[in-house]
Amino acid sequence: MSESDKPLRDQIDDAIAVLEHQLELLRAGPTIGGPADDGSVIAGLEAELAALKEARGNVGPNDR
Repeated sequence: MSESDKPLRDQIDDAIAVLEHQLELLRAGPTIGGPADDGSVIAGLEAELAALKEARGNVGPNDR
């Protein structure tokens, strides 16, 4: 099943999982070199994650 064939709620759930994983990696810090300043990237991803969670709450059972 292609991504566009999935129900909207499933697509949003997939996007949330990807963002949560990316945030987890960024919060863990760099594995090589000195500390990175990812604060603005993390803030942007957190805002996008919050928007997706809000959108998921507004998805009806029949939305595709």
